Amino acid sequence: MIRIVVIAVIFLGCHTPTPKPKAQFGLEYPSPEYTSFKNDCAYQFENNQLATLNILSSCGATLEYTTLNATLYLTYFDLRKASLDTLLRDFDKRLEMFGKEAFKIEENAFENRENFVYGSCVTLLGDSPSNLHFFGTDTQKHYLAGSLLFESAPNYDSLSPAIAYIKTDVQKLLETLRWN
Repeated sequence: MIRIVVIAVIFLGCHTPTPKPKAQFGLEYPSPEYTSFKNDCAYQFENNQLATLNILSSCGATLEYTTLNATLYLTYFDLRKASLDTLLRDFDKRLEMFGKEAFKIEENAFENRENFVYGSCVTLLGDSPSNLHFFGTDTQKHYLAGSLLFESAPNYDSLSPAIAYIKTDVQKLLETLRWN
């Protein structure tokens, strides 16, 4: 009788753990629909209707992606009052500051000679507090810079789909950026 109990315990009590299959979130974002944004400031562009546009003082703005818990902060500078060299150094310092936790930095230069828009879009891959930075300028009068911030812990693995989605919007912003 004891043998039967021991054998039953061995067969019923010893289960080999089965590994769970690897899975990722099936995040799906709506196809972007762009609308023209024009204001009294010196620039205009097209932005995704998913984002709520808020105009701030000094011609700055925010694009709030409430469904993604993200905000794209835009800052405008009049180059007749500010130095382009100083602004570019500040951009590099911001990348250095936010890039400490990045394991890779991807930079995409942008040039539209017909509309006098030159710029760069930089993605910091890693657990950075801000993974996406960009600027656009005509090098004479106008400079528009932007940074993306999330209302969550900087976990790149979780945020990368949202970063990629907003990066597409930033590229569209730079492509459609015009100076008034």
